[in-house]
Amino acid sequence: MKDKPIVGVDVSKDWLDLCIAGNAKVERLANDQEAVGAWLDRVRPAAVAFEPTGGYERPLVAALRARGILFVRVHPNDVIAFRQSRGIKAKTDRIDAQLIAAFAAEELVRRGMRPAILGNDLLRALAARRSQLASALHAERCRLALATEKPVRQSLELVIASLAKSLDAIEAQIAKAIDRDPQTAQLAKLLRTVQGIGPVTAATLIAELPELGLLSAKEIASLVGLAPNTRQSGKTNSRASTGHGRPHVRQVLFNAARAALRHPSPFKDFADRLITHNQRPGKVALTAVMRKLLVTANAIARDRHPWKLQKA
Repeated sequence: MKDKPIVGVDVSKDWLDLCIAGNAKVERLANDQEAVGAWLDRVRPAAVAFEPTGGYERPLVAALRARGILFVRVHPNDVIAFRQSRGIKAKTDRIDAQLIAAFAAEELVRRGMRPAILGNDLLRALAARRSQLASALHAERCRLALATEKPVRQSLELVIASLAKSLDAIEAQIAKAIDRDPQTAQLAKLLRTVQGIGPVTAATLIAELPELGLLSAKEIASLVGLAPNTRQSGKTNSRASTGHGRPHVRQVLFNAARAALRHPSPFKDFADRLITHNQRPGKVALTAVMRKLLVTANAIARDRHPWKLQKA
């Protein structure tokens, strides 16, 4: 780490801005795996840090993985806090690259740089597509419920039928992708022993949360956005809230928690205690069940054992 540079990258759709920590110079490259690979071969960094962009970083990640270079996805909130600590108000791609490089060199090295944990790219893409189709299908069904004109209803019914068919096809491909790998198939089967976790929740956890089983309970809850953040200033003491993290994972856990609360289970007993004895609102209890489901799934992925309370 001392002999080789640490690089910060600001990722855009068409180009990358790269900065070596300790050096104000910023280089701009085309967001292309070949161009990035040539730059990495020349610089040979010890580590590369960048913010996730929802997919535009894929050529960069592919080039880094091919060369075995350690890389870290930094959280945008950490970079914002680092920017504020330095009193920098201007925001450009060049400045962002410099800030990410400085943040990686100072903060991440001090904390102990943890490499990004990557899962199955195909499975993650399929899970993302499933979520898009499910949202579109839900929206069209809501429109159909309000439509009265026959031509409009016919159009909506055609789109709904097409979306439903596409959704079934994507879910079949997700099942095949999971079954293709014995370890992934075993994990999916173990996760489904938990009351409330069905095939969609299990697939989403595996696809969008590759850190499952590798982090502590507090870390995994914070990563997903289910760790309550306290807000207190002077005499003002606001209610703790959750958020950020992985919204798709929270969405499936929300549905899993609702399913778990429909029938007698340890999760329902837990929610009832929060509402009855601790006087917690129903929303708070539901969020607590979501976190409990996530922590349970994390322990199952870590220990590779079925849910201990499945017979209770």
